[in-house]
Amino acid sequence: SISDKAILIVDDMDSMRQLLKAILRDGGCKNIAEASNGSQALELAKSRYYDLIISDWNMPKMDGLEFLQSVRLDDKIKDTLFLMVTSESEKENVVKAIQARVDGYVIKPFTQITVTKQVIATFAKQIRFE
Repeated sequence: SISDKAILIVDDMDSMRQLLKAILRDGGCKNIAEASNGSQALELAKSRYYDLIISDWNMPKMDGLEFLQSVRLDDKIKDTLFLMVTSESEKENVVKAIQARVDGYVIKPFTQITVTKQVIATFAKQIRFE
């Protein structure tokens, strides 16, 4: 279950972080951290273990793709599950994210069901290939 998972939410918009946090809490997740950009998130990801990172694509300082690439290049955190949140207009970016070994993505605007299904599917994928 996701109740015992540590999840890091990364988005420069506080309202989006709060929304994702509420969705995850509804799903039973209690262990949620947040960061407002990729460079802050990278420091957090290096300092403690997260089961899953949910990151927005468009952010200042370090965008979601750069953050994902940095995670994948770091031996300590390279296997962390990573969900990318992207808007409908950035769908062509999905290919770049797949090349950078993203584990899944959520297209904005999203619903609670979409996010929950994607989080569960991402964890299920991990269990299957472990």
